[in-house]
Amino acid sequence: SIWVLMSVMATPGHELPVPDISWVIIEGGVTINLGLIVDSLTAVMLIVVTVVSLMVQIYSQGYMHGDPGYHRYFASMSLFTMAMLGVVLASNLLFLYVFWELVGLCSYLLIGFWFHKPEAANAAKKAFIVTRLGDFGFLAAILALYFNTGTFDIAELHGLAVAGVLTGTILTWAAIGIFAGAVGKSAQF
Repeated sequence: SIWVLMSVMATPGHELPVPDISWVIIEGGVTINLGLIVDSLTAVMLIVVTVVSLMVQIYSQGYMHGDPGYHRYFASMSLFTMAMLGVVLASNLLFLYVFWELVGLCSYLLIGFWFHKPEAANAAKKAFIVTRLGDFGFLAAILALYFNTGTFDIAELHGLAVAGVLTGTILTWAAIGIFAGAVGKSAQF
């Protein structure tokens, strides 16, 4: 993360070019690309995510010592970290949503880590249901943006908004859907 931040800051425009890979090509001209955004904001967020994850994993070494689910816990934490990094780096809304859902899955797995305890199992189910409700709003926003613009690409959507092509009602509904996703993910219901 530190190397990425230093590389980004040393690059004119503070953005590292990362070529997209055509992941899915559908008849009719629809192409879904797999790509990364690496600019100064994502570089800083990479540091935040990796440092917080490192601190949690260091603390967890002692906390989880001797627990029979030790390896399962660290596998879930590693998957959680990977999913968070995917959310930070995704260049299109479709892959952002995939990583967003992985974060939700990992939250469910970690909240219900001691699934043999009824409280943990119930808390995991509640968190899973609440995040699904919020994720429905997020998915609706993504689909509304796609059906109104024909793209999932975040940079293209930004360009359309700046150019005034993407305005008014669709932006309002998309913002509400994205907000619902954030509220659901943080279990604010």
